[in-house]
Amino acid sequence: MSGLVSTYKILKEYNLIVEYHTGILDADSFIAFKKKIALDPLFAPNLHFFVHLKKVTFTKNLEDVDKYVRFLDANSKVYGNRRVALITNTPNQVVSTTMFKMMQQNKSQSVEVFSTNESALEWLNSRLDKDEILGVLASLMLA
Repeated sequence: MSGLVSTYKILKEYNLIVEYHTGILDADSFIAFKKKIALDPLFAPNLHFFVHLKKVTFTKNLEDVDKYVRFLDANSKVYGNRRVALITNTPNQVVSTTMFKMMQQNKSQSVEVFSTNESALEWLNSRLDKDEILGVLASLMLA
């Protein structure tokens, strides 16, 4: 596993952006990806995020988490009021995402860490069901 490969799909009808990531996640790659999403014509500031991180290894670098938090703070108007569900399954992922959740001070963003797609969708109040999210994730894996 090397580098970060990230794909996404905007589902306006569900007020949701689904992200799928594989590889090694560092702040610069993740920030570049977030900037790309914000330029998408379908992007809207108040879309919620379903962020699949189960195939990611985080750099164990507190500076990377801090750098991403500062990026979000500087761009809070671009990203609006939203919920962000981070889906993880390894201790490395849980520690890194929990550190991010604790460090971020953006009051317009609510972040939670989940181990299952279903619990994340429920928290997001999404009408997507388990099979639909699996279909979206499968299409993103192939992109």
